[in-house]
This record gives sequence, structure tokens and C-alpha cells, in this order.
Amino acid sequence: MQVHETSALFVGRHTQLSLLAADARRTGSEGARAVLVCGGAGVGKSRLLDEHLRRLPGTPAAVGGCLELGAEGIPFAPFTALLRELVRSGGHTTDPTGDLGRLLPELGGAAGAADQGRARLFESVLTYLEERAGPDGLTLVIEDLHWADASTRDLLVFLLRNLGPAPIHLLISVRTDDLHRAHPLRRLLPEIERLPRVRRLDLEPLSRDEVGAQAMALRGSELDPADLDLLYERSGGNPLFVESFLAVDHDPAGAPLPDGPRDLLLAAVEPLPEPTRRVLGLVATAGTRVRHTLLTDVARRAGITEDALDSALRPAIDAQILRTTEDGYVFRHALLAEAVQSDLMPGERVRAHRRYAEALQKGVDRIPEGERSIQLAHHAHSSHDQPLALAAAWQAAEHAAAVDAYPEHLALIERVLELWDQVPDAAERVGLPRDQVLVRASVVSLVAGSLRRAVSYATDGLAELGITGVHDPGTDPPVHAERISRLRHARARALKEMGRDGALEDLADASILLPHDHPDSPAIGATLAATFMMRGHHDQAATVARRVLNSARELGDRRSEADALITLAGLTDSTESEEGLELFGEGIALARETGNVAAEIRGMSNLSGFLKNLNRLEESAQVSLEGLRRCRELGLTRTQSGAFAYGLAVTRFSQGRFAESEELLSGIRDGGVTSARALTLRMHLDLYRWRPDAVRAAVEEFRRVLPERVSSPVEHLPVHMVLQQLALYEGRRIDAGRMVRDLLAKAVANGALATMVHGLYRSTLAWHTSIAALLAEEPGEEARELVEQIRQLLAELPTTSGHADATPARMAADAWLSPDPRDALARFEAALAEVGPAGHVIVQAEYGLAAAHAALRAGDRHRAVKHVDGVHRLAVRHGMVLFERQTRVLRARHGLPDEEERVALTAGDTPASHPTAPASTALPMGLTRRELEVLTEVAKGLSNREIGQTLFISAKTVSVHVTNLMGKLGVNNRTAAAAKARELGLL
Repeated sequence: MQVHETSALFVGRHTQLSLLAADARRTGSEGARAVLVCGGAGVGKSRLLDEHLRRLPGTPAAVGGCLELGAEGIPFAPFTALLRELVRSGGHTTDPTGDLGRLLPELGGAAGAADQGRARLFESVLTYLEERAGPDGLTLVIEDLHWADASTRDLLVFLLRNLGPAPIHLLISVRTDDLHRAHPLRRLLPEIERLPRVRRLDLEPLSRDEVGAQAMALRGSELDPADLDLLYERSGGNPLFVESFLAVDHDPAGAPLPDGPRDLLLAAVEPLPEPTRRVLGLVATAGTRVRHTLLTDVARRAGITEDALDSALRPAIDAQILRTTEDGYVFRHALLAEAVQSDLMPGERVRAHRRYAEALQKGVDRIPEGERSIQLAHHAHSSHDQPLALAAAWQAAEHAAAVDAYPEHLALIERVLELWDQVPDAAERVGLPRDQVLVRASVVSLVAGSLRRAVSYATDGLAELGITGVHDPGTDPPVHAERISRLRHARARALKEMGRDGALEDLADASILLPHDHPDSPAIGATLAATFMMRGHHDQAATVARRVLNSARELGDRRSEADALITLAGLTDSTESEEGLELFGEGIALARETGNVAAEIRGMSNLSGFLKNLNRLEESAQVSLEGLRRCRELGLTRTQSGAFAYGLAVTRFSQGRFAESEELLSGIRDGGVTSARALTLRMHLDLYRWRPDAVRAAVEEFRRVLPERVSSPVEHLPVHMVLQQLALYEGRRIDAGRMVRDLLAKAVANGALATMVHGLYRSTLAWHTSIAALLAEEPGEEARELVEQIRQLLAELPTTSGHADATPARMAADAWLSPDPRDALARFEAALAEVGPAGHVIVQAEYGLAAAHAALRAGDRHRAVKHVDGVHRLAVRHGMVLFERQTRVLRARHGLPDEEERVALTAGDTPASHPTAPASTALPMGLTRRELEVLTEVAKGLSNREIGQTLFISAKTVSVHVTNLMGKLGVNNRTAAAAKARELGLL
């Protein structure tokens, strides 16, 4: 029998329905909750949600679906749909800013200020939904998230993070079998699932019994067990496929197996009358849904009258291929639309798209202008009408910009550029020359987080104008000076964010091309000042920032004024901390007031670092957390939050909270400067956890992300520091000395590199002097020469610093260079006191170990034990394996008891055994203390390389010690030496 309608009987899924109902009830007491309903195509996600809504006891609900409409997409499409449904159902809106009207034109309203509009729009949607939920609660359904545009995804994440106590139940369906490797949801879904009060509900295929219940509901009688087995096997338990198999006229179990899902789904379409199939083709060309007014116009252009259209639609609706909506028609399932659309002949498809383009170009009642322009761009492009496609894409880009849909805005501009050479009068249609379209593409790429594309588009624009070099200031400005300046400024902004060379040159040329009082001049100057600061040219940065501040105030450019204030704030030192904090507060407030989001984010990021440099670690952490919240509020988490995550990770690292730091770093993936900086912090984590191979891997990745030949030397300083320390702790003191000498020579030659002394990374001065001091213990002429070279270079570096760590770092450096061990010990202890117990844990450990070394050289074993114990406790508490091992080496080398042994000795007990004898005891077999240490490790079965890593000496040195100790023990192999070690009680 022919099946004409889907059974009203809901089969299976009772557990899932109960979970949804329980989740909905919890919103009343716990606040907003969300459920991701996931599964393959046709598995019944929409049917489950429909049934859940049907069973709701009068709770207001609204549904919005994501649309598959090519690369362009309709920004915020599902939210526009559900907001419209809520407003039409009588939902009063208090929208004093008018921002909600940007999604619903019928409410009125206009675009917000540049950069700020997106944040205001998100806030308006949040506020409206909270008010609409009221005391009775609200259920929102977003279907087909796999088709969502980037702006929809951003708004969804914003709502999930901010709905809070509002009694809103948000249900989201996702077709998981469509998530290919590069699909944006592959990375986003796990992040969403980790949010509090979000759960994932996976729908599996129906069981055999459930397929039987569905078949009986559809056919009115039970299937023969053998037929049911075959139906279950062929459908795979997919409810949509079960319906499609049962939709044939003859025995479904005996029907030939279709070639694939498309043929299976088309089996329900083929029996329909030819006019109906033709109309279905027109509907499918629009996607999964179409407005009646638009379909009527398109059908008329295809020679179908309005009466004939109604007659053709009826069989499709009766067969439940289509369903009616408030203003049009929708396919019962997206797979049906895909199957019908793919069955069209190429000529049919192009003609259908052309008819849609013609109708949309003329204008269609009740279609908002933004939606109309984006649909027109899609259909014009699909019908190969390049001139119309170009003009429509540009118009659609303007509408995307009006709702701050940055990714969609960029995609549409890229469509314009793609079609440019195919349309002779492209500039006239757009109203701008191609180079200025490229400026727009570069700026939007920057906001959207695509830094490399921003550079590429600006470079193409300069090439378009024939610009290959910088302008000679002694000659007249070129014809297109203003356009060239804008291209250079756009490229410089991207290069600055990437940490690449070229930004300063671009900015210098951009500023030369324009007169002082040009409206663009303050903005260019503000970027120049920030770039100087970022690259370590602090004096130049301050000079330019002050000039920009005056110019901006004269011209009334408050956005550039905010930018300049933030740069000046970052340039103040610890002696001017209150002034710096006041400048930060003024600049950030002004940036927020004027909608200069880039400056606001930069200001908060720099403020966090400023507080960190003042050793106000927890205040710094709170600013970073506020920055992360602000990024979520602005919908910029994906593109702008990395700097705050990194800043917070550095603070947690300083506090010894390594696990938190590592977790924060794992979420940074911008591929630019922030990712590179995250890698440097990862190197430090791996160094102090003593993972040498991981350190080297991170260094290689850093050099791939930020190649040294084309990026700021300042960004590479931390890498050089880590490599010096790695060489030192691996026993390669000569290598470490060479690195220090070469780096200091560059710093002396290039004043910008001297920022290492200004506290770019903590304790760098002490690191260098420590390496020089340890090199002095090495034999050989090269070691002596390196020590002398390093001392001379250190003397040439500036000694002033506004960094809060400057004082203890200088104390520690002087201690390392002091020839008197008692003076060195006093200086190290003073440095430790300056850092304090709440200071940077790495600095505490380093200075504590240095103090222990000095105490041993001074013969003060009591104070040496005190410092070793303190470092050991610190290392164990924070997982700093490197320092824990160093304390063990010091104890073994000098016979220092650990805390447990001292307690036992105080009680009158004698330790059972010691790996090495105390300093006052004669060593066995004529072995030196170092040979005894090496023998202990040989007995453990370690190789020379492993022993070197354990004792922090080179493998070559270990080999010499092994040869010597075997001679003293009278053995000729390592096995015999290990046996002797056991006889001596070393194991």
C-alpha cells in the first residue's frame, strides 16, 4: 500500500525524551541549559525535537534553522528566524539601542558604531531573550548547526556563556556525519560540550524492534519477521530510510536495493505528477525552504501560473515531501532537498538559479533587504551571471558589515575580487577601484583574525597601483598618495600582529605620504607608536605617541587618542606605576566609549602585563580574566582572546600553577605572535619539568610559526634564553657561554635587544652572569676567553630598569660575579628576601640554589642545607623536576642530609645507608666524590648520556669519570663496576 503521511506514532527515543524533559525542568531552578542533539542524517533529530516541543506544557518556544546557501551564508539566520517568531507571537521588546532591529528590520534600528556594533548586537539579543523568558521559561531550537555561518556560531557561544540564570532551554541539532576534517564544528563542538550546563545527546539508529514498530505504524500491519530482518538490514535502523523503503507500491522487502541514499529518497518523489516534480526542483534550488512570495514569482517566470503552482504543490504536501510554514514551504528533511536538487539536469539547475536571481533583483515582498541581497548574490553566481553576481556580492557585503558578520563580510568581498577580472565595468558597479576593495578586504581580514590574508590583500593593492618601493620624501607625493597610505597602514597592522618585519617601513611611508592634518594621520601614528613599543624601541614609541596624542586631540580623533594613551601607559616604569595605571584607565575607557575594540583589547592585555611587571600577580590575573570575559561579550573569543589566555598562563606559571598554565596554552591557536609566545612559555614549562626533547620540539615549532629572518628579534629572546639554560643544565657550559656572548653582542649592537635588561623575561641578567660564573670553573682557554667577553659585554648594557624584578636580578647578578663566597651568599639571600615567598617560584628556586652553592663555597653547611631544603620543597610542590634533581645532586655531591635524615639523627638514630658518604668521611677505593656519584648511576644501568642529564654534566665528561673509576676499582667493564657499587652499599 502507498504511504501518504508519516505516522503520528512516535517510535523509540523515550529515554532521550525523558532526558530532554528533565533538562527543561531544571532550567526553572538552575537557569539556562543547552542540549546538543547529535546524529547522522535522517536519524530523527528533528523528529525528536518536534515531539519534545509537542509535549511541553504551554512553555513559549521558537525554532530557527541554519541554511545551506553556498559560501556566502545568511549571517545569524537561525536567530533572525526565532527572534521574528517570538516577536510575532507577542513578545514585547525593550531595545533602546535599536540594535535588535539590525536582525529584524521590521523593528527599525541601524548599525552600531564601528567595531562596537557586534558587542551591542549580541547584548541586545541576550537581553531580549532573558526578558522574553520571563517566569514561564523559554525553549529555543536551532536546527542544522552544521550549516551555521561563523557569525551564528559566535553568537551561539556568546549566549551559551552568558545566559546564566534565565530559564531558557536551548536545543541544538547537529548532523555529525557531515563534519569533515576541516569543518569548523570539529573544533568548536568539544569546546561547547565543556561549558557548564551543556550536555550532548547522541541519537543512534533504531533497534530492530523499533524499526518493526515504525513499519507497523506506517503500513497498518506487522511485517513478516523475514521481511523485517531485510528492512532493518537495508535501512540500517535509519528512520528516514525506513519511511523511504516503505513508500514504494510493491513489497518493500523484495524491492531492488537503491544505489545510494539519493535514489532511496527519490523513490518517494518519482510517483508524484510531473508538474509537482518540476516545482519541487524549483523549491530545492532555493535550499531546504522558500517563501511563498518568492516561489510564486520564480514559478511565473518558469511559465507556471499561481493556480497551477498551488495544484502542483498539493501532492508534495500530501506525501509529506514538503511542509507548509507561516510564509512558505520547507522540505520535510534536508536530505530530500539535496536529493531533488542533485537530480536536476545542469541546464535545469542554471535556469532555476537565473529565475531566482531575476525575481530577487526585481524585488520580492516581505523579504528583508539583507536576506534578499545575500540570496541574490548566491543565485546570480550559481547562474553564471558574473556582472550581477559581483554587484550583488558587494551589496550583500555591505549588509553583512551592518550586522558585524565579519567572516561573511570577508567571504563576500572575496567573491567580488574573484569575479573582478570577469566583469569589465567592475569598478563602476562597486563604486570603488580594485585597490580600495583590497584595502577593505585587508581590514576585514584583520578583524576576522586572518592575518596572512590581510597582508596578502594589501600587498596586492599596492601592486595594483604599481608600488614596489617606498616614497622619496624629497619628491612630490604620488597621484594616489591617500590610497597608497591606506594600503600600507592596513598591511602594517597585520604585520605588527604577526610580529613580522616590514610594519615600521610601511607605517613610515604611510605617514610621509599624508599631510600632518590629514584625518588618517593620527591613526597611522598611533599604530606606529604601538609597533615601536612592541619591537622594543621605547624612546621612539614615546615620542610618536605624544605627538599623536596632541594631533588626535586637535583633530577630534578620539579613537587614536585612546590608542596613544594606551601606548604611553605601557611605556611607564615601576617608579611611575600610578601614572601608568591612570593612563591605562583613561585609554581603555575612551577606547570602549568610541568603539575602538582593537585598542581596548590591546589596552587590557598590556595592563595585565604592566601589573605582572609590578609583581601584582593576582591583579594581573584578574585583568586577564576580565579580558577573556570581554572577548566573549564582543563575540571575539575565536580571534582575540589568545593574548589574555597567554597573559593569564604567564601569571599562573609565575605562581607555580603549571597545570593551569598548560591548560590555558592548549587553547591558543591563532598561528601568529600569540601562538609563538605561547610556545616560548611551553618551552619554559618543559625546561623546569625537565623534558629536553619537548623543549627542542617547541623551539622548532616556534621557528616555523615565527621565522627569525622575517620577525622581530625581541620575540626570539625567550627562545635564546631557554636554549642557554638547556645547554647549561645538560652540562654543555661552553655551548651556553657561546650563546650568551653572541646574544649580548647583538644586544650591544642593537639597543632594542637591550630590553632583556628591562625585564622582558625575568632573571635574564642573573642567568647570564650565572653562566659566566660557572664557566670560570671550566678548564681551558676558550672558557676563560668566553668569561672575559661576557663580562665586558654585560658592562656595556644599560643598568637601569623600570621592571619590579630589576632590583633582585641585579643583586643576584652581583652575587654571581662576587669573588668572595660569603659576600655572594649575603647578596643571594638579600635577593631572595626582595623576591619574597609570594614571588615568582622559578626565581625563588634559582636564587635559592645559587645561595646554597655560595654557602658551600663559604663552608657554611648549615645555611646550605637550609637553602637546599627550601628549594626541594618548592620543587616538589610545583612539579619542578629540574630543581628537584639539582637538590638531589647537591646532597649527593656534598653529603648533605635530607630533612628525614636530619630528623632521624636528631632522635639519635643512624641512617640505614647513604648513596654517598658525608664530607667528613674518607671516600672508598680512592674515588672522588664526583666518581662516586657517577658510579651510583652506572649501578642503576644508565647510559653515559642519561648519567650526564642526571648529574648535569656532558656525556664526554661522564666517559672520562667512568674510565677513571673502573681503573681505581680494578674492573674492566660496567657490569663489574655495578657489582662493586652494590658491595659498597651504593644501591
